[in-house]
Amino acid sequence: MKPISLIAATILTTFILSCNSTKISTSWKAENTETKPYRNIMVWGLLTEKDSMVRHQMETHLVNDLMTKGYRAFSSTDVYKAKAYKKLTAAEIVEEFKNTGVDAVITIALLNKEKEEKYYPGGFYNQPSNQNMHGGLDKYYSNIYERVFTPGYYITTTTYFWEASLFEVKDDKMIYSVQTRSFDPNSTDKLAHENGLKIIKDMVKKKVIPDAVIKED
Repeated sequence: MKPISLIAATILTTFILSCNSTKISTSWKAENTETKPYRNIMVWGLLTEKDSMVRHQMETHLVNDLMTKGYRAFSSTDVYKAKAYKKLTAAEIVEEFKNTGVDAVITIALLNKEKEEKYYPGGFYNQPSNQNMHGGLDKYYSNIYERVFTPGYYITTTTYFWEASLFEVKDDKMIYSVQTRSFDPNSTDKLAHENGLKIIKDMVKKKVIPDAVIKED
C-alpha cells in the first residue's frame, strides 16, 4: 500500500474509533416498582468460558460503577471463581444467591456479535484533475500515480448487542431490563466501561435504584 493510502486508511480508522459509542436500544421497568437501595447486588455475566475475560471486565466495571454510588456490589466470577461457569438449575441459582445474602442480581448477556467488512476503493478516481500539473511530466506522473495506482483497503467493524436485567432475589422477579448496542469498541475494556455507565444511568433515570445510597456502618 502506498504511503498516502496507508495514511488515509489510518485517518479513517481513527475517525471511526473516535466515534465509537454504546447506545441504549430499549429499556423496560416493571409496573408498580418502587425505587430501592438494594443492600447486596451480584453482577452476573452470562457469557461462555471462552469469553471469560470479557465477562470479567463487564462485571467488574458495573460493580465499580455501583460501588461509586455507595452500593455493595460483587462480581460473580470473583465470588464463585471457576464455579461461576458451572451450569446450575434455576432453583440452584436462586438458592445460591439467597445463601450469600444477595437481594438483587444484575445479569449481563451477550445476545449477538456482528462483524462487517467494508471495502474503501483507492485511486481517488473522483478527484478533479490538478490544473497546475499540466506544465510537466514529473508533476503529471506524481498526480496521476496516486489517482490510478493507489490500492483500496478493507476495514472490519464489530457490533455487540447486550442485554442487562435486574432481578429481586426474594421474589425471583425481573423488575428491569435494558438492551444496548456497542459499535466497534477499540477495546473490550472500553466496551465494558461504556456499558456499565449506560446501565447505571438508565436505572437511575427510570427510578429503579436511587442515584446514591448511604453506606451502612
